[in-house]
Amino acid sequence: MQEFATQAGDELYWRQPKTGARYFELFRGEQAFGSLEFRSLWGTLAAAKNPIQDWSFKRMGFMNPHVTIRHPGAESDYALYFPKVFGGGTLQLLDGRPFAWEPVNFWRTQWRFTDKNGSPIMRFDQGSEERRMSEFAKLESRVKIESSRITNQEFSLMASLGFYLMALYQADAAAAGNALSN
Repeated sequence: MQEFATQAGDELYWRQPKTGARYFELFRGEQAFGSLEFRSLWGTLAAAKNPIQDWSFKRMGFMNPHVTIRHPGAESDYALYFPKVFGGGTLQLLDGRPFAWEPVNFWRTQWRFTDKNGSPIMRFDQGSEERRMSEFAKLESRVKIESSRITNQEFSLMASLGFYLMALYQADAAAAGNALSN
């Protein structure tokens, strides 16, 4: 069996190297661990890469929105994410296991995955401890592993999907703000 990539208490960090770019890097300490890149400026198709497993994510549907999660090049889904109307949602693996994605605070700057019993697995805290004005418009997040009761593949998926969902949420909020100001 492959050794677990992380353990409870470990922290990773998502950074956006360039303001406005839809490319993000995941660091484990000072070492690059993965990346997430949206294929276009306005689309929702994104590719995530890390040493454990590469993923592709795409938001689909209008009346019944969901995110498809696939291994790159695969013709079938590995998992689906179903958002709730007022935030959060459910990550549904094809083997039937659900994981909740939920906001931790009112401002929706903290999110986490929990298992079916509500036990925390992974937490995302938007922003950085040392925020500079030059980084104000960049999307960044600390990722804290809260449980080692998931597989390497599930860790890889959640670490990438959680940040993908935060990026979508930020883009949707910006679009809504622009629509209201016009």
